[in-house]
Amino acid sequence: MLAHRNLKEDRVTNSTKPGALESGAPQGNSDAFRRALGHFATGVTIITAESDGVLAGITANSFNSVSLDPPLVLWSVKKTSTSWPTFAAAKSFAINVLASDQAPLASQFAKSGTDKFRDVDWKPGATGAPLLGGVTAQFECARRVEYEGGDHLIVVGEVSYFARYERRPLVFTQGRFSLAIDNLDAAPTSANLRDAPYPTFLTMLRRAFLQRASEFREEAHSVGFTMNESRLMYHLELSPGLQLEGLARVSLLDLDAARDGIASLERKEWIGRGSDGSLQLTVLGVEQNAKLARLAHGAEANKLMRFSAAEISKAREIIEAFGGRLDNVPAYREPQ
Repeated sequence: MLAHRNLKEDRVTNSTKPGALESGAPQGNSDAFRRALGHFATGVTIITAESDGVLAGITANSFNSVSLDPPLVLWSVKKTSTSWPTFAAAKSFAINVLASDQAPLASQFAKSGTDKFRDVDWKPGATGAPLLGGVTAQFECARRVEYEGGDHLIVVGEVSYFARYERRPLVFTQGRFSLAIDNLDAAPTSANLRDAPYPTFLTMLRRAFLQRASEFREEAHSVGFTMNESRLMYHLELSPGLQLEGLARVSLLDLDAARDGIASLERKEWIGRGSDGSLQLTVLGVEQNAKLARLAHGAEANKLMRFSAAEISKAREIIEAFGGRLDNVPAYREPQ
């Protein structure tokens, strides 16, 4: 069971950084330091290799380009990784850049001690390293050199072959999987587009989503939720009895972010644990979820009050035509 620590112990503050959620020296505050690093958004990759018939794969967001000539890339791996011996024995590796619908695959390869390639669509590349299906880009690399990097090794490879596909990439930020959405406000807008009487539904839905998501963030904060906590609480109410890994998966969070959120929610006494480690909302947690739901529904009701019930119903039909139905998404259940 996670230890119950005082909130002040977790959030080391510095008076020179007013308004900061957390601040301080990294030494002795590695969890808070990790959360701060998580504010730098990245893509998500699965690095794969093969040696003497043994496959290895790990999820990593440390991938980066180094040089165009020669074509060099890098990634980093924990020295204690159980997959590293296979990578170390292999002369090559592949970098698979995940597409937006591959968050479950990222979670699958982030776990150790399991058959990560079970039921995964892949084929061997020219060097033997597994190339995963459905990704947005791939790089086959010859392993060139490793450098010491604290508790990690920095691995540099030379790209021998690459491929890219017309798929939107998966994004990872603040401990959760996200999508990359074009920022229309950052792009110059032509007068013709600005003055168009009927903008596309894509433009309207995107702007509506960004605006409403920003408002919901403020509503969640006003009743004591972080965004990660609101995700955990929402899915735990839908599927009570989940354990850590299952709850992280449906909430689209990595395990560290889920652990942080669960620890915070336990301190608030909004969730509790069964003897088997299963999680469920407490009475107070149910009340907090209801409070946030009332705020969200009230905010939406204020925007819709000038429309009739028939108009709102028709608007829902239109949104459903673009794939907005949720009643056909099953709740997650722990595997038996």
